[in-house]
Amino acid sequence: MKKLILATCIASTSLMSMTALADATTENEMWAKGGAAVSQEQYPMVETARQFLKQQDIAGVNKFNHKRNLTPTDEQEVVRMNRDTYYSFSTVDVSKGATVTLPEIDEGMYMSMEVITEDHRIQAMQYGAGTYSLQTHTGDHVQVLIRLDARYSVEEAWEIRNKIRVDANSANPYVYDGPAYDHDEFKATEMALKGQVFDIIARDGANALSGMFTSPGDASDELFVQNKYEVGSAVGWGGAQLKDNIYEISKNMDNSKCYQATFEDPKNLAFTSVTVYNGAGFMFNDHANVSTDTAEYNADGTLTLSFGCGDDAPNNITTTEGNNTGKFNLAMRHYIPSKKVMDGYRLLPLVKEVK
Repeated sequence: MKKLILATCIASTSLMSMTALADATTENEMWAKGGAAVSQEQYPMVETARQFLKQQDIAGVNKFNHKRNLTPTDEQEVVRMNRDTYYSFSTVDVSKGATVTLPEIDEGMYMSMEVITEDHRIQAMQYGAGTYSLQTHTGDHVQVLIRLDARYSVEEAWEIRNKIRVDANSANPYVYDGPAYDHDEFKATEMALKGQVFDIIARDGANALSGMFTSPGDASDELFVQNKYEVGSAVGWGGAQLKDNIYEISKNMDNSKCYQATFEDPKNLAFTSVTVYNGAGFMFNDHANVSTDTAEYNADGTLTLSFGCGDDAPNNITTTEGNNTGKFNLAMRHYIPSKKVMDGYRLLPLVKEVK
């Protein structure tokens, strides 16, 4: 009988441990050794909670964490960040209404505001100066992500972003009140989701990322695909809707080989960029990207981009210096895509090994 009571107590204690709630107001409070595992279905919500708390830890609620510099190699918040833009993040309490005001910038320069809800649904971007009302279909908080043109100097970008303002009628901190998760289990689920992206690319080609980043409040919801939604949150948390940014992600390539692509400018309404990542999806060198705004053009008006082909190759980006994974992959971004790109034009098929 005593053995039965002891066994019951142990089982009850174990069950309570497994189902303990985190009630977290900081990122560290989300995790518990031996805590709950994270399913692939749960991952987008858990990763989004982590991101909300991370930014809140840095800046507080309703305040911006302005990344002073273009993303440093050793300070990458999430996978597949880039140096196309300066980033600013804010966890905002919208429970009683809130707005964000963006300042005037120079004509022809890029500035966007993206709103991410607690379930990692992505609202369409807002562009340029103005005061924008923040809305959500779930919860009391949103993440606001501002992207500002990288052609601004650090000082110019800092001056502009100091004028960005959040006005909220409530300032309650974001609280994650789900189960306390085991961090190692969380990372294992993340890696499993990341590993699926290349199968999706092989299957869906130019439409691989369609359905990953959508909102239930607009027409993009018709594209929603549950598995892609889960994978998208792992390979590119905070990714934009198709109307705002079309992404192309390559398979991993051997970083001991040279690859090139020659193409005509897709004439996106903003610009096109290419960023090189290691096998884990992170930039590994301070020179990791090139865009249609910064590249040198060929005499005939086309562009040739080179990857791992040496300093003398046109618009070359190293694939080895700082990369200890033995492989690399590319992300091509079409900012405010042109009709040509929306209709299916892609650059990745043009990337070929040069022997």
